Amino acid sequence: MLSRFYRRLADAHRHFGNLYGNRDEYWAAVENYTRATLRDPNYVQAYYSRGVLYWRELGNHYRSIQDLTRVLELDPSWAQAYFNRGLAHKLRNEVDKATADFERYLAEGTDDFWLEAARRQLAELSEDMGKPAPGHETRSNEEGAVCQ
Repeated sequence: MLSRFYRRLADAHRHFGNLYGNRDEYWAAVENYTRATLRDPNYVQAYYSRGVLYWRELGNHYRSIQDLTRVLELDPSWAQAYFNRGLAHKLRNEVDKATADFERYLAEGTDDFWLEAARRQLAELSEDMGKPAPGHETRSNEEGAVCQ
């Protein structure tokens, strides 16, 4: 129960960080997500939220990948973790890993919007590597997008 409290507190800090662009709020959110995972090491939602926060708001792609990998260790069917980990890998220029995660999202995901976003990400990766991307002539920047 205490782990859920810390996650809710972290969510509140994250909200205010988003609202005001305050990095201190984001770090408070990380601290509370961490408390939640210490109280319950299997708390998938806390790892997921912290992982997304790390790459999107704080630019720590390495820590994001660690958290999102933990999510997938605990729940391999958590498709959104593949998408977001793919974005973190892409930002680290780890093309093969990003490609594998986006392809896995395409196999596991169910949301039409995020499936199309994953296809666009794969097209961008292919284009960046000089390979033609079948059926994807346009480029899109989805780095700020988060699959929820």
